[in-house]
Amino acid sequence: ELEKYKDIAGLKSAAEDKRKRLNTEKDNLKKRKDLFKKVIESLHSQYEDEKSELNANETHSQLANLERKWQHYEQNNFVMKEYIESKTREGDYKPISKGVDDLLAEYNKVIMKQLQ
Repeated sequence: ELEKYKDIAGLKSAAEDKRKRLNTEKDNLKKRKDLFKKVIESLHSQYEDEKSELNANETHSQLANLERKWQHYEQNNFVMKEYIESKTREGDYKPISKGVDDLLAEYNKVIMKQLQ
């Protein structure tokens, strides 16, 4: 290993070559970055143009309004279904009726025993 480090001129040359290669790669990457940045800006500009054109479209505005109304109606529908379900549970007399029938049957048995 010491032999490798004895050749200082060779090490300097290798380091210089590596530095040049890395600088070249850095420059290439910087160019690619700038190119991608331009492409992204172009696409963003195109997106904004399409978006403003869509927002200016009367059909799109009507559709957006109808979607909002639909969402509102769906929400109201859900609330009404829950309200009806809760009122149905409140008005369910069958469990009470069964309890009354059971008590009545029990009282009848007691009365029948007392009459015998």
